[in-house]
Amino acid sequence: MEQNGSTHVHVWMISSIGLSRRASLRLIATLVLSTTMFLCSGAVADCVARKVDVGGYALWMQSSGHGTPTVVFESGGGEDSSEWSNIEPIIRERAKVRTVVYDRAGLGKSDPNPRPYRIEDEGTALRRALDRCDIQGPIILVAHSYGGFISEILASEDKRVKGLVLVDANIPSFFDDKEAAVIKARYEPLADDLKRDKPDVARVLVPVVQAYPATARYMRDVRIPLNLPIIDITAEHTWVDAPDELQAMRRAHSEFVAASPNRVPIFVEGSGHYISRDRPNIVIDAVLHLVSEVREQKSTVKR
Repeated sequence: MEQNGSTHVHVWMISSIGLSRRASLRLIATLVLSTTMFLCSGAVADCVARKVDVGGYALWMQSSGHGTPTVVFESGGGEDSSEWSNIEPIIRERAKVRTVVYDRAGLGKSDPNPRPYRIEDEGTALRRALDRCDIQGPIILVAHSYGGFISEILASEDKRVKGLVLVDANIPSFFDDKEAAVIKARYEPLADDLKRDKPDVARVLVPVVQAYPATARYMRDVRIPLNLPIIDITAEHTWVDAPDELQAMRRAHSEFVAASPNRVPIFVEGSGHYISRDRPNIVIDAVLHLVSEVREQKSTVKR
């Protein structure tokens, strides 16, 4: 009803200012075509605390604020969007940007994916959700832990992504076949306890663990553009503690950063894996720095 009323208002305005009949018809046709294209695209008017369909199931999205670039937060494994609740509002207010947080399939308020787990489906779902929410870009992704995989997939495929902040996030080269098998063997025996204590989380994490070897193989073929600005933040006390694993992980991060002059490392002494909780200002400052860099690039292109 509102769309029809709006069309009548446009017609009245056209007539009242004395346009020719032919010009009026052209303008009306343009208005109708624009409305039809928006509806057919599947985009929604806003994504303020709502679920959007991504292909047979829906993800809960929360878009807040205004301004460019848009900062999209990607949570770690088993975490929903509340992981970012202590820093997202600060970044939004200080940088004057639009922010997006969301729950991955099966977590928080989002539907589970009815299909067998594949890491590539996570990337596809995020891209579709951003499309449905009419996020045009530029986009900065902020990813923690396992969420690094999803953000790296999106960064490799989506030209809207203009920056990436990795928060003790997964680096594909660390996860060779041996490490993937170790992770699977380490966490699979805990499945029964998790199913008993946290059945909702178990429904999400158990398939993720079982698919880890396939996930690792897929991620090793993902190629992030070398010209993409990336800040790679790592914690002193990360999620691995075995000396050989820790050495291999730090080597993977070091090699990842060394592959491009557009990648900057930040090592956070004394912090645990959840850097956004232990040292939130480190993450906030990194995102604000990247926002400024992306804005500067955009203004340079305009000149």
